[in-house]
Amino acid sequence: MTTLQKQIRAWIALSVALSLGLAACSKGGEQGAQGDPSGEAGAAQPAANEAPAATVEVATVRTGSLTEAMEVTGQLATLKDATLSPKVAAKITQMNVVEGNFVKAGQIIAQQDTSDLRVQMQQSDAAIQAAAAQLRQAEIASSVQPAQTDAQIKTAKAALEAAQARLRALQTGSRPQEVQQAEQQVAAAKASYDWAKTDLENTQRLYEQGALPKAAYDQKLALANAALAQYQSSQKALSLVKEGPRREDIEAAEQQVRQAEEAYRQAVIGRSQNSLRQQQVEAARAALNQARANRAYVQQQISNSTMRAPFDGYIAARYAEVGTMVSPGVPVARIVSLSKLHFEANVSETLIRELKQGQPVQVTVDAFPNTPFTGAMDEIYPLASSDSRDLKVRITLNNPDAKLKPGMFARGRITVRTYANVPLLPKLALLERAGNTRVFVVANEKASERAVKVRASDTTVLYAEGIRPGEVVVIRGQDALSDGQAVRVQDQRVQTSQSR
Repeated sequence: MTTLQKQIRAWIALSVALSLGLAACSKGGEQGAQGDPSGEAGAAQPAANEAPAATVEVATVRTGSLTEAMEVTGQLATLKDATLSPKVAAKITQMNVVEGNFVKAGQIIAQQDTSDLRVQMQQSDAAIQAAAAQLRQAEIASSVQPAQTDAQIKTAKAALEAAQARLRALQTGSRPQEVQQAEQQVAAAKASYDWAKTDLENTQRLYEQGALPKAAYDQKLALANAALAQYQSSQKALSLVKEGPRREDIEAAEQQVRQAEEAYRQAVIGRSQNSLRQQQVEAARAALNQARANRAYVQQQISNSTMRAPFDGYIAARYAEVGTMVSPGVPVARIVSLSKLHFEANVSETLIRELKQGQPVQVTVDAFPNTPFTGAMDEIYPLASSDSRDLKVRITLNNPDAKLKPGMFARGRITVRTYANVPLLPKLALLERAGNTRVFVVANEKASERAVKVRASDTTVLYAEGIRPGEVVVIRGQDALSDGQAVRVQDQRVQTSQSR
């Protein structure tokens, strides 16, 4: 039955009721005029002034659950969006993707020319080999130097002592003991010469192997010659002792002492060469490390010439072609991940206390109006807007099949709270009068006006305090009702509110 038909039937019923009431009043008046002794004609007159019964539609208040939610909107965006650009300046030799391709993390997107870097790599390898050889030479020299220095000091000291002894012998004259001492000096000088000769031969072998510089060999050669000269000199000294000292012999002996003293002094100074050799080892080791660092840098540059996907995603744009010369910062391709999307929305500060991270959000988009998507409250930003006092929230949702795309308009429904086992009545039952919310409750064919307090509502039903389950409320026709007025339920049909 249409609304117009209902209204027509309601006017017909009202007209019939008025006609019956007028007839009853007329009959009662006639009886009173005829002299009714009981005086009931006067009692019937007030009944004729009562308001007629109103035709209404009603619904029964039921027990159910009501979920209160807020609606938010925003534009979908991806959490992962990267624009690839090179770290070195070189020409593109490969472009392996086009727009729309799906790529895996680590997949090669583009390759730059590395021929110049390969040449630098060969140069770095050669520099490493040269530095390693220098380090080996420095280590060998450093290990041999201390022993050589000690031997030189001992030899020079022995030569000095021998020269001093010979001078003393010459100065005191020849005696049998002196002759014996001169002979001992000859033996000592011969031993020194034999040692210096052996040392020279060892040094010569190391020099020929490249382990020692020529200066070290020359030094050993000089020491060997000096030892030979000393040996020969001691032989002559022995002969002179036997012959007896002469003035010139004494002067020569004094000269030999001075030479021996200088040789000893030089040998002691040679100890400083030990520290120099160690410093040369450290310098050679640093040069080797530098060569290795240069190679590692070139290797990193070669690796940087290969541009790879940082994550799984789709190629959103391709900016370069094979043969293009690109420099650091120039975009080559753009990759977006569609596995997880998000949108930002504004929420009133009065409702922010009802939200928490991880809270589920039902999301819909215009492209798939009948397909709900499940999202979650990911972040609640800490700073409110100075104008609206709203706070911004971020809602994320998984997108494993990539149906959703960045840029789509999304609507989110966030559950604020749920009321369970509460009385529910249709929104049509509410009536606003003088700033108060009221409903008409039907009982015994009469409508009683009652104030209620709405606690929560959705599109069709609401939960209000002041009403009980099982009570019948007027949902249509209450605008003209007054408190206590008789009502007639149209077609005796009762609409039932639905739990949500």
